[in-house]
Amino acid sequence: MNMLIFSGLCLLPLVLALTLIFRKRREQLALSRAPFDELQRRPAGETLRIKLETLDEKLTDEILGLIMFPMLMVFVLVALHPKDWMSPVICFLISAGSSVFFGKRIYRTTRSKSNYRLGFEGERFVGEELSRLIAHKFEIYHDVPFENFNLDHVLVASRGVFVVETKTRRKPLNDSGDAKYRVRFDGKFLHWPWGQDSHGIEQAKNNAKTLGNWLSSATAEHVNAIPILALPGWMVDRKAAINGIYVLNPKEIFGVCSSLPQIINDQQIQRICHQLNQKCRIEVK
Repeated sequence: MNMLIFSGLCLLPLVLALTLIFRKRREQLALSRAPFDELQRRPAGETLRIKLETLDEKLTDEILGLIMFPMLMVFVLVALHPKDWMSPVICFLISAGSSVFFGKRIYRTTRSKSNYRLGFEGERFVGEELSRLIAHKFEIYHDVPFENFNLDHVLVASRGVFVVETKTRRKPLNDSGDAKYRVRFDGKFLHWPWGQDSHGIEQAKNNAKTLGNWLSSATAEHVNAIPILALPGWMVDRKAAINGIYVLNPKEIFGVCSSLPQIINDQQIQRICHQLNQKCRIEVK
C-alpha cells in the first residue's frame, strides 16, 4: 500500500503542472481576442483540417489509454505484493485486453488520419493550382459549406461557374518500384492501373447541380454550374467527349477554364459572388 501511495505522490506534480497550464491558458484567452471576427473566404481543405484536428485529439486519448492500463496493473502488483499466481494472471489479462482494444482503435484512427491527410493535401495542392486563375479575373472559393457536405472549390468568372471536386488517390508501384501514374476516362468510367470505377464522377455532377440550383434560387436567375473532377498527380487520358464533366489533372484546369468563351456578365458575377461571400464566411475564435 505504501508503494501505491508513493506512486500517486510521484504523479501529483504532473497533475498540478497540467492544471496550472490549462488555467493560465484559459486566463489568456479570456483577456484577449483575435483582431478580426471572421475570414471572408474559407481556406482550401478547411473541413478536412478540422477532421484532422479531431482525429489528433482522439489519437492522443487512445495512446494514453494504451499506456495507462499496463502502468496501472504494474502499480497494483507492486502495491499488493501478491503471494499467489492468480493476481498476476488477472493483471496480465487486463493489460493484454486493454492493449488489444486500444491498439485496434489506434490502428483505425491512424489509417483514417492518413486518408484525411492525403485528401487535405490534395485539396491544398489543387487550391494552389487554381490561384493562377486569379490573374484572369476568376473569383475562387474553397470548401463551400452545404448541409452535411462541402464543395471543394468553386470558380466564378465571365467564362462560367465551375465546381471542382478533388479526389486524391495513391499511386501503386510496379515490379520495378516505379509509380503508375496514368488514368483513362472513357466518358463514364475511370480506368486505373488496378481496375475501373466511377469514383467522384457522379459526386462532381451532383455538386454542380446543387450549386447551380442554390445560386439560381439565391440570385433569381438561372445559373448553370460546370463540374470538374480533379485528380492530383495523375495524367488523364480522355478517350471520349466531355459528357457533362471535365476530368482533369489540376494543372490542366487553368488552360481549360481560361480558354472558354465568356457567358456571364459583370452584374451576374457580382450577384453570384455576393451569395458565395456570405456562405463562405468563417468565424475566428
